[in-house]
Amino acid sequence: MRKLMYSLLVATVSLGLTAGLARGQERRQDRAAERDRASQRDELESRARTVNALADKRGGMKEAMHDVSVETGVPADQIEHMRDQHPDAGAAGIMIACVIADNAKGAPESYLTRHVNGKGWGAIAADNNVPLEKINARLDKLQRYLEGTPSSDRNLPATGRERGGVPRN
Repeated sequence: MRKLMYSLLVATVSLGLTAGLARGQERRQDRAAERDRASQRDELESRARTVNALADKRGGMKEAMHDVSVETGVPADQIEHMRDQHPDAGAAGIMIACVIADNAKGAPESYLTRHVNGKGWGAIAADNNVPLEKINARLDKLQRYLEGTPSSDRNLPATGRERGGVPRN
């Protein structure tokens, strides 16, 4: 009987220790995942500043707004209205607001207003279950548009000929 009691005691203690270790490991994983999400949110704010600086540098905010409209499908006049209401948001902020609105089925202006009032883009995206990868992919496209072709070549149709007026021989 004594042997049975010791066996039960050892089994109970070992199960208790195993469960405690598993809970501790789960907490560490949760903390690591939260740090990763916070890092991605900070990166999103940084990316937005970079894209906005690129749009300002190119001096083509009108072109950037056109690119946002084309990329998101939001009408150009609505994009211009958001820009007029929130001039400090920049092209990236308007792009992010439109992407969140498209996924969350809301109005882009409401998300832009939340951001202007101090809430971070990552938090707004998380509140609306919008993956940060989707926002980053759209920012990548906008950044490529802004870094890409010079503004004078943007609206020209493809003709198959060299630019500059001199035909190839």
